[in-house]
Amino acid sequence: MRLRGKVAAVTGAGRGIGRAIALRLAEEGTDVLAADIDLVFAEETASAVREAGRQALAMEVDVANQGQIQDLVAAADRDFSAPFEIMVNNAGIQQIKEVFDITPEDWDRMLTVNARGVFFGMQAAAKVMRERSRGAIISTASIMGRDGHPLYAHYAAAKAAVVSLTKSFALALAPYGIRVNSVAPGIVDTAIWEMQDARMAELQGLKRGEPKAQRIAQVPLGRAGVPEDVAGAVAFLASNDADYITGECIHISGGSFML
Repeated sequence: MRLRGKVAAVTGAGRGIGRAIALRLAEEGTDVLAADIDLVFAEETASAVREAGRQALAMEVDVANQGQIQDLVAAADRDFSAPFEIMVNNAGIQQIKEVFDITPEDWDRMLTVNARGVFFGMQAAAKVMRERSRGAIISTASIMGRDGHPLYAHYAAAKAAVVSLTKSFALALAPYGIRVNSVAPGIVDTAIWEMQDARMAELQGLKRGEPKAQRIAQVPLGRAGVPEDVAGAVAFLASNDADYITGECIHISGGSFML
C-alpha cells in the first residue's frame, strides 16, 4: 500500500495497459479517476477499482481535446477526499503504414493524440501539483520512440516526443518537488497487438499470428509482456521508492531494447 491516501488520474484507462495501471494503483491504495474516450469501458474500470476497495470515478475524455484534459484534472483534484498527486498519461493510438503511404491526416491524428495529448495532460497536472509542491507524472512512451520502425514512422515520432517532453517537464518541475518519468513498453499482449498482428500479416504476406511470433522470438526473456508488467513499473515510479528518479524512461521490453 505504498500509495495510500493519494488520487491518480489515468487516461486510456478503459482497456489494456491503462486498465492494468488503474487496478495496480488501486491495489497500492490509490483512489482513481479512470478516463477513456469510451465511457462504458471507463465505467467498467472504475467499478473494478471500487471492488478493490478504493474510490473511483469514470470520465469520458478525448485527450486530443485540451478542454477535456483540463476538466479531467480539475475533477481529480476536486471530487475526491484525498489529494490529486499522480497523473498517468497513457491514452494513445497506433497505426501500421508504410512511410510512403502516411497521409497528412494520419500524421496529424497520431501526433495530436500521442504527443499533443500527453503534453497538455502533463501541463494541466503540473499546474495543480505545483501549488502543493508534490506529485508524480508518468506517461506511456514506447521502445519505437527510441528505435524507430519502417511501418510505424509517425507513431515512433509521437512516442519520441513523449520521451523528450518527459525530460523537459522533469527539469521545469524539479524545483517544485514534482517528478516526471515515462515508461516505454515493447510488445505487450493486448487487443491492440492482435489487430497489429493481423495488419502486419496482411502487409507481409504471412499468416495471422506469425508476425507476433516472430516478434516474441526476438525478446531475450522469451515472452510478450502483459499489461501488468507496465503497471508495476508505473506504480514504482509513482511511489516514494522512486523519490530520486526524474526525467527517466524505463524500457519494459523483456530485453528487446536496452540503453
